[in-house]
Order: sequence, then structure tokens, then C-alpha cells
Amino acid sequence: MGKWPGLFWGQGKTYIQLASDNRKAAEEYNENMLSVLTLMGGLLMLLPMLSAPFSNTKTDAVPVYLLTASIYFALYLLFKLPAMKKHALCGLYIVFSVFFVLAIYLSVIHSPGMRATVLLGAFCIIPLGFIDRPSRMNLFAVFWLTVHTALAFYLKPKYALDDAINCLCFAILGCFLGNIMVRVRLESYEARRLLTIEKETDVLTGLFNRRKLFETLAVLETADAEKPSGILMLDIDYFKEFNDSYGHAAGDRYLNRFGEALTKFAQNFRLHFYRYGGEEFVAMAYGYDEKELFSIAESLRIAVQSTDMDGHHITASIGVAYCGGEQVLNYEKVIDRADKAAYAAKRAGRNRVCMERNEARA
Repeated sequence: MGKWPGLFWGQGKTYIQLASDNRKAAEEYNENMLSVLTLMGGLLMLLPMLSAPFSNTKTDAVPVYLLTASIYFALYLLFKLPAMKKHALCGLYIVFSVFFVLAIYLSVIHSPGMRATVLLGAFCIIPLGFIDRPSRMNLFAVFWLTVHTALAFYLKPKYALDDAINCLCFAILGCFLGNIMVRVRLESYEARRLLTIEKETDVLTGLFNRRKLFETLAVLETADAEKPSGILMLDIDYFKEFNDSYGHAAGDRYLNRFGEALTKFAQNFRLHFYRYGGEEFVAMAYGYDEKELFSIAESLRIAVQSTDMDGHHITASIGVAYCGGEQVLNYEKVIDRADKAAYAAKRAGRNRVCMERNEARA
């Protein structure tokens, strides 16, 4: 029995790692499934009612089908509210619980003289319908299996044993397939996430690359995008000389340490760093006024200067272009302004911050 968990989670990342790294994708999947299942469930409940005039057995269950359809439509509207979307997983458990209650009602109360049928489909299909911890999904199936079995032995003893065996088989099958599907979905999200990172990330520095920068610039042209209040251009001082003196391998380590320093700095500020090319880097700053932007740039200069690279201290010239009060149509022009300020900082002696009006400040 100890080998069974390894079939699903013994290789690669665990469920917790995969779920954590791909939480947004899993939440979006659950939100979409909740919307589809509540609407489809409500519509499907109407079909048995349409057949009621032609079936005596369906006529007695019309109130129950109508109630179930009403609950599903109510849940559909409820979870369309923005405040409820974050509780999509809870909503899915409610939807499936309503389905189980209906299936158990049909099995042990409405048709006690017949073997369970709808319930078998519920045990097999429901574990495939959402993404959650496999252990919690399995316990959910075990709970409803226990409820139905207990009620069957009490209310329909003639078929209780048959129902118990059939439901157990379908519950095991459903959980088995459900656990596999959770793993497959999360691994597909993981593959997509890693591919996105590979496309957007500079290998040497770990920062966003130039491609991601221009994708961001395209997004900034849309009306509802959050606009940066300023752009910083960083140019590593004397990098070419260092590269020529110590070799490209040392230069790559230099860039790697520089990227680590920027990543660490960004943890405390609303800055997004991009490698612009060679030894040049761009930072998008959000929510700062002009004085704050200059202060942050100066703190960044000091943080870079404090970075050690095999006994060598890294320094950078930083140009700052403030655009918080402007209606910017093309942020490439703001980058160009920051670039000119960075060149001004270099001309003023390097290892300093310069605002775009060529006012060098040490």
C-alpha cells in the first residue's frame, strides 16, 4: 500500500509545491468549472421535469428537481459576485454536495425498490471536476459513500449490499482517476509557467528580459493598465573593462550578482527590473512622487555599491525620468529620457544618480 501515493506524487514536485506555484491557474480553473457546473446543473435539472407528463416516477420528484435547479441557478448568480469568486472551491463542494443529496434522495427515498444509478455517476464524475488536495477530495467521496450506505441499509435493505458494493467500486475508480487528473492538470500548468518564465526571464541575471519589457510597454498603452510614475535606467560602470580584464565567465558572474542585488532591492519597493541589453537595465517604478523616486534611486545606487563581486565592488550610473503627472502615450520615450539622464550621470563622474534635466546629484 505504501507504493500507491508514489503513483501520483512520488516523482518531481509534490502536490503542495505544484499547487503553490500554480495557485492562480488552479483558482481560475475552479472558478470556470463552478460557473459551468452551476449553470449546466440548473439546466439539466429542468429536463426530468419536462418528461414528468410522460412518466409517473418523474412526477413525484418534480418539486425536488425544481428545488435543485433553483439552488444551482442561485449559486451561479451568487458566485458571479466579485467578493465570492475567491471562494470558488468552497462553492464547488457545495455544488457537488447538492448533487449527492439529490442522488441519495433518488436512491433511498424516491426509488427504494431500485438500485442506485445516478449516484454511481456522481462518484465517478465529481472527482474529475475540480482541483483540490487529493486527500480532501477522497474524504469528500468517502463521506457521501458512508451517508448513502447507512441510509440504504436502513431504508432499502433489499438492495443495500448491492448499492454499497457498486458505489464503493465507482468511488474508488472516481478517486483514482480524479487524483491522476489533478496531477496532470497541475503539471500542465507548471510546464506552461516554466515556459513563460523562460520566455520572459534573462538567464544571467534572473530579471525580466527585453522581450518582457516591450510586452509591458504594449500593456501600458491600454486604458485600464496601471501606469508607472517613473522609469530608471541603470548602466553598470566600467563593465567592459572588467569583462576584458577578467574574461567573459567573470563578467557573467558579475551580471548574476548584479541581478541578485536588484532582485533583493525590489522586495522592499514597487520596482520591476528588466535587462535592457548588455550592462543596461530598466526599472519601472509605481506609486512614487519625484522626490521619492530620486531617494529610491539613490538608495539603489548605494545598495549596488555595497554588492561584492569576488573582491570588486559594483557601481552603476542611474538616470531617472519622472512621468507621474503626465499623459504618456509612448513609454519608450520615457525610457529614452532616463537613458539620457544615465549618460549624464556617467559624464558627471559615474556612480551617481541624475534626474532627466541633467541635474547631476551625488
